[in-house]
Amino acid sequence: MQPPTMERKWTAVVLVDASRCAMNSAGYFEIGFSRQKETGVEIDFSEKFEWSPPSVNVAVNFWADEAVEQYWIGNVSACPCSR
Repeated sequence: MQPPTMERKWTAVVLVDASRCAMNSAGYFEIGFSRQKETGVEIDFSEKFEWSPPSVNVAVNFWADEAVEQYWIGNVSACPCSR
């Protein structure tokens, strides 16, 4: 028997509109998080992910005593063909 897991997973599906990009384009983006903790200080941090059409699944693990207060997308890289 396995011990109970002490994590939760935040997941999202991010749709990618690369209609102006060359075929098979990809790049990077960040998702910022404001994390609350039962017995700690709220912190902001970001995780980097790779985008590619038509969508990308993202996931971030949190401990059982943590929760996402806010999240935002930022620092989206442009298509390589637009440079």
